[in-house]
This record gives sequence, structure tokens and C-alpha cells, in this order.
Amino acid sequence: MKKKYLYAVVVSASLLLPLGCQKNVLDVKDTTRITEDVLFKKPEDGIFLVNAIYDTFQHNRDYLLKSLFYNANFLSQDFFNWGADVSFNDYQFSTSFDAGNVFWRDSYIGIARANSALPIIAKMKADGVLTPELADRLTGEAYFLRGALYYYLACTFGGVPLELQTVTDDGLHPRNTQDEVFASISTDMQKAADLLPWIHGDADLGRATKGAALGYLGSALMWQKKYAEAVTAYKQLDGHYQLWGNYIDVHEYANQNKPKESLFEVQFDTPSGGKSDWNAGNEENWLTSFGMPEEVTTFGYHYANKKLYDSFQAGDTRKLPTIIGPNDAHPSPVIQIKNYERVKAGFAAGNAKYKDANGNIINTCGRTGFEWVGDGLPKRSGYYGVKFWRDPNVTGATNNPADGVQHIFGNQNVILLRYGEVLLSLAEAQFKSGAESDARITFQKVRDRAFGKLANPAVVVPPPVESDFMKAMLDEYRHELAGEMSEWFDLRRTGLHVQYIKDKHGITVPPGHDLLPVPAQQISLNPTLAQNPNY
Repeated sequence: MKKKYLYAVVVSASLLLPLGCQKNVLDVKDTTRITEDVLFKKPEDGIFLVNAIYDTFQHNRDYLLKSLFYNANFLSQDFFNWGADVSFNDYQFSTSFDAGNVFWRDSYIGIARANSALPIIAKMKADGVLTPELADRLTGEAYFLRGALYYYLACTFGGVPLELQTVTDDGLHPRNTQDEVFASISTDMQKAADLLPWIHGDADLGRATKGAALGYLGSALMWQKKYAEAVTAYKQLDGHYQLWGNYIDVHEYANQNKPKESLFEVQFDTPSGGKSDWNAGNEENWLTSFGMPEEVTTFGYHYANKKLYDSFQAGDTRKLPTIIGPNDAHPSPVIQIKNYERVKAGFAAGNAKYKDANGNIINTCGRTGFEWVGDGLPKRSGYYGVKFWRDPNVTGATNNPADGVQHIFGNQNVILLRYGEVLLSLAEAQFKSGAESDARITFQKVRDRAFGKLANPAVVVPPPVESDFMKAMLDEYRHELAGEMSEWFDLRRTGLHVQYIKDKHGITVPPGHDLLPVPAQQISLNPTLAQNPNY
């Protein structure tokens, strides 16, 4: 399928357009039978057009899960796949890896939608269909989303083809350089920041904001080594965002869309009357049960590295809200492991791995001697990420007695960018632009929260393990962001990532394999695409 066809799909209005971005307005409008004579004549049409770009992050579960999450966490060696996707363990990737193709293909569908939306919104504004205020906001969202899609493509593949308008030729264009892509992202994010508001009303929660655009702008500038300019972008966020006092609160289910630390999060919801079993729609999130222990959900398809668990300093409150293992209770007050149906059934059957040391039903993630490593081979580590294990409604592939159905999918949002990451990036940018004293002050803000000083000023925060600033920075990226959507990308941005993996995991990354290969299917469709070196 050539990109020209993808663009034609959008221009001919054969889109499935979500009705909104807020959690309870994620219904879909099918416009496949509507002609352009009646389309784009009402303000809602412009809103639907932009909502379809947001849908890129939702409409295929593999996009966030097997593309973004895998790339951000498996490449860092802090998480592993239990199943077929083990090529991340030694960086020996197949060019036919399907999730890579899904990521590339769907990103360009979203980019095509943005490119199509921009001139249509401009015409709707000129025709008086959209107010200048709404038209500007929608234009800003389209620029933001296009920039965000290119951001994750470039973080993952390096240079990719830059398509910045609707394609009128065969769409077979070669790759731009990585620097050219990040320069384009900077332009898009600056345009978005100039047009978007700092906050939206309740009806538009989840939409891109000025702060989100500035956050991605700062990172794009850092990729170009424009550190002083990145500092300027990041500093504009001062006073608009703040850290949660307790790290556990960052990903709590009840804190979704709260205007505090999160800059941009993908919205998920169970539609009215919808299902949460295998009949669920793509508006729901599989990240939660996918990575919960097999002993709870029957899944356990990804699990954490014990080296991550052991790497946290004593007193670092980020440890258990990131990773738990044997003898650890779940840190969230709304998650009680003993209440899961599979745990209760196992205990009732007398299975020792569902009993604590006193013979009572277990309320920890396994225990010493009875680690939760799954029943199949290879055995898992017994350690699991908990940042997406916060939705109390998700129970996995076990029927819930309350309604008789499985709750495999849930509606926990996925945070893509938050202020804790921004502060670490700002500290790195300050350091690399010569403002080391400012960098250390900014760096310490994240450390203070990590060790509980924001909640209790009397806490004495220990110095980092590493005395070298950039080595300490790498550890902070890891401990602040492991199990989210950006750890590997920020490590790679420093240029120190290959040595870091060698130092922490004893693994030598093959030259060029810190990037994923361009999917073979895309090269077969577009022979002008050059493969990444050493693939």
C-alpha cells in the first residue's frame, strides 16, 4: 500500500472520526458515506477531523504496546518480553518484525491525516465555519500531533521521510536525516505552542496544550544539540506544572488528566455498553493486564529485570511504584493482590504460591521460595512493572463473578510526557549549555521528590551513586522513567546509551542496533528507503 493511497483515504473523507478526546467522548463517527459537499460545513466537522489524528495512538493496540512501550523499555534492558519478541534482549532485530511495521505504517496514517486537516481547517476558517479561536486551536493540535508522531519515529528509526503536505505524486520518497526530522519537529512544536492554550476546559481534557508542545520542542532541540534553545523552551513551563509530592501519585488511576505533572496523555475509555474482554474496542488499553503476573491474569507477557529492582538507592520512593517482586505488596492503595479472582481460586485450591508465610491468602507479588515466575518456560524473573498496573477494574482472563465476564482491557490513560521528565531534560540541557550550577539545582528537584523531601522537608537526600554529572543523569532517567514511554529515547539522546548498557547489563549493543531497522515491508513498497546500517 503506497502512501499516496493513505493520503487519498483521508482526503476522500473515508475516516473513522472520534467525537472527542475526553475519556467519555471517545465514540466514533463513520464518515465513509458522506460526500465533501456536506462535510466540513459545521464546526464539529473540523473537530472530528483533528480527533482522527489522535486516534493514531488508540486504534491499534500494538501501537502503544508493542511499538512505543517495547521500544522505550525493552531496548533499555529493564523489561523483557515473555513470548516471541525476545530480539530486544541482544538487539538482533528482524526487519520483518510486525510491530515495527505497524508503528511505521500507522504513524504515517496519522501524519497523512494531519497534513490533510491543516488546509481544510484553514478553508473552514476563511469560510467562517470555524471561529478564529477554534480554528487556531485545531491547527495547533494538528501541528502538535504531526510533530509527536515524527518524534517517536525519529527516536526509534532515526531519519524517516518527511511528508509535510498531502502527497500528489507516487509517495515514494527517500528518508530525511535524523537531524532534518528533529528540525521539522521543532518547527511543528513551535507553531503548536504559539496556537494552543495552556489548559482546556473539562470538555476537552486530554487535548494537546501549549505546555505539551513546549515539552516536545525542548527535547527536539536537544536532539539537535541546541541546548541553550532547549533551556529557553523548557523554562517557559515554570509555574504551569509541578511535581506530585509523592511519586506514587504520578500514575494513580484516580489522578488521570489532573492538571499537575502530566503534559500529555493518551486517553482510553470503555464506551457505554462496551466490553472489556476480547470483544473490547481499541478505545481500551491492554498495557495493564499484559504485564501483570500470570498468577493473576494468565498473561505476564512482559516482566521486569531484577537488576532494575536492585539498582535503586535505599530510600528512593520510586522503587516500588515502578517495580515489585517477591514479598512486595502492591504500592497503590486501590490494588489488593489478594482480591484478584485467580489468587482467591488458587488459595482455595491449596496452591502454595497463593499462600503467605503464615498460610493466609497472599497479598504480595509472590514470596521467597514461591516466586511468581509463571508456569511456562522460560521462567519469568518474578518482578513486574506497576506503573500501568493501577486500574482496579482490570483482572485479566478470569471471569469476574460480579458480571461474569473477563476484564482484560481497561481505561487507564497512558502518559507520554510529564514534568518529571522535563526537569531531568532541562538539567541535562543546562549542563550541556554551560550552566552547571543551574543544572544541579534542577536535577536536585527530581531527587528531592524521589526521596520524599517534597512530602517531608526533614528528609535528608543522599548524593547520587555516580559523582560524574552525566552518569548520574543516566541513572536518574532510568529510575524516574523506567516502565513508561521514554527511558530508552532519553538515554539514546544523550549519546552515552551504548556504554551505559554495557556498564549496567554487560551487553554490547551491535553497531547501529540502537535503532530499529526500517521494516522490510515498507522497503518493498518504497524502494527509495535505505535500510539502517548493519541490518
